[in-house]
Amino acid sequence: MNKNRNIFISFLKERFSGEKLNETVAKFDIYFSRLVEINSQVNLFSRQADINDLWTLHFMDSLLILETAADLDNKIICDIGTGGGLPGIPLAIIYPNSKIYLLDSKQKKLSAINKICAEIGLTNCRTVHARIEDMRQDYEGFFDVLTCRALKITPDFVTPMKRIMKRGGKMFLYKGMIANDLNAFETKDIYDVTRAEIGKRIIAKIENCN
Repeated sequence: MNKNRNIFISFLKERFSGEKLNETVAKFDIYFSRLVEINSQVNLFSRQADINDLWTLHFMDSLLILETAADLDNKIICDIGTGGGLPGIPLAIIYPNSKIYLLDSKQKKLSAINKICAEIGLTNCRTVHARIEDMRQDYEGFFDVLTCRALKITPDFVTPMKRIMKRGGKMFLYKGMIANDLNAFETKDIYDVTRAEIGKRIIAKIENCN
């Protein structure tokens, strides 16, 4: 039995039960197997990593946003620098009524993500090949929520990020021990979502008041 998979399932059981739980686990099983398979051709996560850590350090970590009481149901969400689809794909699995845009500058990764989403049966995901600085006319004031898990926020990202958010929209930034890039934002709410299986983890929520 995979210990980390069991830890992740226990995490899900705190929130779901019955058929919803079974369907969710089945989708994450597909996600895990396809990530591992495709990663040998396209670098979606570190090839030096223990693949069993995907369950905790990636899947569970992506869903720690649930501990911030964020309202993510029936929302338009953009996952910036999605890489291997994290946290965008886990959120798409949990929130089938939300539309998830997976943004990355590397087309190879997005092509792999499209295959993975098709295999899982996700119809609420769309990939966007662009840099955040290039998201302009079509997406101005478009998103309810932005997520960013693996990208360091430099000052030149702040205006483009706020530009594509609706007024009153929220961004959620995942940070570990080093979080000095949060200084780019004057006002933020910090949630400590640290867990023994993952380590130090905070999520910063920034509201777009413009």
